[in-house]
Amino acid sequence: MNSIINQHFDSIEARLLQSSVIVAYEVLSREVSLKDGKLRIKATLGDSGMLEIFEYDVEVNGHIRLMKYSFHWQNVQATLQKRWDNAPHYPHLPNAPHHVHNSDGTVEAHTLIPDALYVIGEIERASQR
Repeated sequence: MNSIINQHFDSIEARLLQSSVIVAYEVLSREVSLKDGKLRIKATLGDSGMLEIFEYDVEVNGHIRLMKYSFHWQNVQATLQKRWDNAPHYPHLPNAPHHVHNSDGTVEAHTLIPDALYVIGEIERASQR
């Protein structure tokens, strides 16, 4: 088991527990090998919305490299609020394949490579507006 990736996954779970917008979560899968790891979580938000987290991480020279991800946030009516992912279906966007799907159906480039911790913070900031 890779201790760096395992610690990263632990920090995501700790952040979910500390978050003011997460009321419950379920780890659907957590697989950590010597070189990489996959984490899939489904979280319930305080407004009865949902956040689905998927990360595939690889450890390279003591650092975590996020290889594949999808963070899907929807409201109680199952309407998309935002989804950050790096599926290669928008190659024309700057910083492809990293992009975000917005609630209005638009898709835009995402200059930062988000992780679960970033996304939880974004949802918390949105709930304060």
